[in-house]
Amino acid sequence: MKILKCVGLLAAVLAGSQSFAAQERVGDFNLIDETGTAHQLSKYGYQKALVIISQANSCITNQELFGEYRIQQTKWDNEQISFVMMNSSINDNSASVRRWKNSYNPDMPILIDDTQLVAELLGITKAGEIVVLDPNNMSILYRGPFDTPSRGGQTGTTFLKDTFAAIAADEVSGRDTVVVDFEAPESCQLEFPAKITSADDVPDYETEVAPVLIENCVGCHIEGGIGPFAMNSHQMVQGWSPMMREVIMTKRMPPMSVDPEIRSFENARTMSVEDTQTLIHWINAGAPRE
Repeated sequence: MKILKCVGLLAAVLAGSQSFAAQERVGDFNLIDETGTAHQLSKYGYQKALVIISQANSCITNQELFGEYRIQQTKWDNEQISFVMMNSSINDNSASVRRWKNSYNPDMPILIDDTQLVAELLGITKAGEIVVLDPNNMSILYRGPFDTPSRGGQTGTTFLKDTFAAIAADEVSGRDTVVVDFEAPESCQLEFPAKITSADDVPDYETEVAPVLIENCVGCHIEGGIGPFAMNSHQMVQGWSPMMREVIMTKRMPPMSVDPEIRSFENARTMSVEDTQTLIHWINAGAPRE
């Protein structure tokens, strides 16, 4: 094995101590993969678990472990555990992800989280991080790295393997979320500029949020319109904001939201990445008036 690969693997999967947190719940979401196919968390309800591997084209961990990912996918597939990758890097796009997949052939879809909102939802901060979800109760069962192999007389970790075994044995009901801290190489660090900006300065309703609603929503959400409520006041929008977040995160709204890189329609109502981030970050902040 090359020295560079050894160093990269050790740095990427070096795990801290295992900890437990009260079972974390998440909302439903829908992402489109590199082929234009939609993947909604709730629609994996026929499976016991959905494993999301955070991926970035530059991440050395993903490059070195893609073979191990396939081994685990093959091993646990018969136990109703599905595997996908998810790219939330601001430096990548659908085209570059397709090229990466063609080079490494991970044999699993790569979901494109171009808004980074699903990574924020799942608490993902770096590529190489793995999140295991129960799609039936929308809970996080595991968040952390790939297990550390035994090496140099040191015992490796089995936190992820143990989670898979518990899922297969139907022993995860009410179980706390397993959280394993770890260090990752610089090439695997993810940046979240929109999240940082919104945390420091919540989007303003009048100057930032209202224009997004007018551009994308008010055409239907008016008095007598086909929308189920009229966006005619801040109070109305604030009251419906939890539902707005759900339908945006699951791509039910705006209607006819398709991936323009895969297929285009003249009447498609695709909301931009920036507008989507503005709305969701504003809603997450409590949908304030000021």
